[in-house]
Amino acid sequence: MKKNILEKMLQLSGTATTVTAIAAMGFFLSLLWGGIFKTHYIARAETLTLTYATNTEPVGLRGIAEKGFIDEIEKLGKGRIKIKVYWRQSYLIDKEILEGVKDGTVDMGHVNINYYPKRLVKNGGITLLQQGPDRYEDRIWVYNKIYQDIPELGAEFENYKQKIIYTYSVLPLAGCFTREATSLGDFKDRRIRASSRWLLKILEGAGAIPVDTPWKDSYLALKTNALEGVFTNIDAIHRINLDEIAPHIVIFRELWNPVPFHVTINLPRWNSLPRDIQTVIELASENASKRFANIYRPMLDEIVSDQRKAGYTVTFATKKDIQDWLALKEIEKVKAQWIKEVNLVTVNGNAGSILEKIEQIAAQGIMKQSGSVIQAPPALF
Repeated sequence: MKKNILEKMLQLSGTATTVTAIAAMGFFLSLLWGGIFKTHYIARAETLTLTYATNTEPVGLRGIAEKGFIDEIEKLGKGRIKIKVYWRQSYLIDKEILEGVKDGTVDMGHVNINYYPKRLVKNGGITLLQQGPDRYEDRIWVYNKIYQDIPELGAEFENYKQKIIYTYSVLPLAGCFTREATSLGDFKDRRIRASSRWLLKILEGAGAIPVDTPWKDSYLALKTNALEGVFTNIDAIHRINLDEIAPHIVIFRELWNPVPFHVTINLPRWNSLPRDIQTVIELASENASKRFANIYRPMLDEIVSDQRKAGYTVTFATKKDIQDWLALKEIEKVKAQWIKEVNLVTVNGNAGSILEKIEQIAAQGIMKQSGSVIQAPPALF
């Protein structure tokens, strides 16, 4: 084909001198070479690497959820997008990630709102929820609707120059103990660690001795008897082998861990991406969430099976245990304290209405699960 084009150029040159013809050929070849180089340059320019920091490793519930999202981006990107992942706090420790994404140290990061009570102040209202829907899809529905209907929460992330691009949920709350425990009553007078000051206060109402131990120190604290128990989502207990040294487990199936686990991206970085790349990330988020819902369903049973095979004692909290927990006066006390503190540090003092909206949306999610007709909110994007 190239030969035919060159021959045609020579024919068109007519009576042109040999020098002119050669010049014409040279000009054509330079255009051709430039085109090849330009095409190669564009192809290389369209391939981009995004960095991602997280405090988990690529195993267990959290690792599966985050890796599934990352893999889906690379798959849909068809070689145009590469995610460089810093697993297990290998670049930023958990409480540094919010700032790390803000200042562009990394492009993307896992953000747990529990770690930033003085920065993601209004988002902390979500952590006060005690119950929500069991079905994974309905949990994600609740999170999506909360952020769509309460713009103040997303605005806090924007203040830290980031945008939520993926959200997932974890398994129900459970306590693991170094000595026998089968009910809520066995929490009494035991040194127990939990993930937030609010949950610690509620545990105190249940008779426990709350201990504010960093998550990374939980294993050693149990081993040395500085702690006698840890109260958190059951998948986290199993993922870092707390059940090895605290093999007496009480699972509160009806009490969810309400914290949405977010993946965020630096907002200026997001705005700089071509629209088609943004679309890939958005679609990857949607696809990964749907796939993870299927993986999530059997996870609790699989963990319990593993624990029982290992000889651990696993008990599910009774209906009375759940009722006793929900009746604890400390639950309303921490809500009132949260409202008071948020109103002191925010301009419009609307913490009460924010918490009310959060609770209403969670209730709608439970109704949705029971079969009531509720219009699903659109996707986050």
